[in-house]
Amino acid sequence: MTTVAAKRVCWLGFIELSDGISVPTKRQQNNENEAVKGPLASLVSIIPERPCKFEIFSKARDVTVGRSRSCDVRLNEPDISTVHAILSIIDMEVDGTTRHLINIIDKSRNGTFINGNRLIKKDYLLKNGDKIMFGKSCSFLFKYNSEFVDVADPISLSQQANTDDSVFKKPSSAFTSSQNAARKLAKLKVISFFDRYTLGRELGSGHYAIVKEGKNKQTGQTVAVKIFHPQQNDDQKKSKQFREETNILMRIHHPNIVNLLDSFVEPISKQQTQKYLVLEKIDNGELFDRIVKKTCLRQDETKAIFTQILHGLKYLHGQNIIHRDIKPENILLNITKRTSPDQKQLGPWDDDEIDVQVKIADFGLAKFTGEMQFTNTLCGTPSYVAPEVLIKKGYTSKVDMWSSGVILYVCLCGFPPFSDQLGPPALKEQILQAKFAFYTPYWDNIDDSILHLISHLLVLDPEQRYSVSDAFNHPWLVDTDQIVLPTTELKRLQLNDNKLIKTYSELASSS
Repeated sequence: MTTVAAKRVCWLGFIELSDGISVPTKRQQNNENEAVKGPLASLVSIIPERPCKFEIFSKARDVTVGRSRSCDVRLNEPDISTVHAILSIIDMEVDGTTRHLINIIDKSRNGTFINGNRLIKKDYLLKNGDKIMFGKSCSFLFKYNSEFVDVADPISLSQQANTDDSVFKKPSSAFTSSQNAARKLAKLKVISFFDRYTLGRELGSGHYAIVKEGKNKQTGQTVAVKIFHPQQNDDQKKSKQFREETNILMRIHHPNIVNLLDSFVEPISKQQTQKYLVLEKIDNGELFDRIVKKTCLRQDETKAIFTQILHGLKYLHGQNIIHRDIKPENILLNITKRTSPDQKQLGPWDDDEIDVQVKIADFGLAKFTGEMQFTNTLCGTPSYVAPEVLIKKGYTSKVDMWSSGVILYVCLCGFPPFSDQLGPPALKEQILQAKFAFYTPYWDNIDDSILHLISHLLVLDPEQRYSVSDAFNHPWLVDTDQIVLPTTELKRLQLNDNKLIKTYSELASSS
């Protein structure tokens, strides 16, 4: 049997051994509650020739690190201050749950560095996997150990039961009798985003969030991570918005809608939290990019894409969900490229494409309408927003149909039906009056039936505006060889000499 000499007895309740193994002291063994819970976190040396490990328990409110003999974690290197840093254990309400977290406070002259960056503000809320360097000589990997909280609701228990990290499973709506019994005693393991995923490059940004590439540590699956901007931990309105968005996505599973894989609320300071949505990653860009690249899309290509958008909206509206921000940037494309000339195309796509699958994304403005069937929050993107949204009138899922009409218009000519470059009047007034036209030469070769459909989507009165079912039943979208043309002639208008239209493609090339 190999014996290892103890270097010293830590105030933390552990004897730290030279080979990095820790055993409980008598005081720790007598503390049954603490023994059951185990250590809150660990500091593990990442310098090979100096293996050691310190374990921190939640009862230790302040843990001192430094050269002094009185320090709980004693480091003898010459660049370490007498008291170099303090690890302060704080209790913080995070998404309705009390969490035990560790805040590190720098007290040194030579600095404390987290992941290579010196602590400027002198304190920092530690995350799983952080690399801590005290001075220039002592480096540790910080890791929270498993923390458990009481299960507050059946959804939490159902989420914890999921063992497949790569697949999102809808929570059960009810418990069996055995599950009900287990629920009373169950504890939920707190899992951080950083336990399960690593972050990579930035993919995009918006008004309230950025999107980064991520990777599941266990499965290797590449994902898209939507990271909301930091918010005050006491901001109940934004917390509610996040829970609403998460609940919406948890209920959605459709081939034309981006799937949610995970969600997290992460503390970043004593006052702020940051929310994370982990979504399936769609690699082939946005519908907007396709329009910019090609200036406009072919009629058969547009029909195939628009049909998939309608399928996604039909599912959402059937669930009483309004997306509220339908636009080309939120229509993602999953493109299957041709690898052999013998492969059969599954739609009217480009020569190098076998298939294009539409995925509706970004539910940052989506809302579950429930029984009320209306909501009056002003949101959406100006060129695509419905008139009833602008006047803050109660509105229904018909706002998505207006936006889809704008998308259909843009796909076929390369610019929106409402814009400042078409004024006067101004953009807002154009929308409020439903004032738009089909301009020559852009619409000269477009089938009249498409103009008829657009004209029934961009209708001022929501009651008269087409629903998803109406759109599906329109002659242009019905699978028949005989298209019934509209009875009234749809005119193409000549632009005034003082108006100049630039397509999205032209605007992108000139910027």
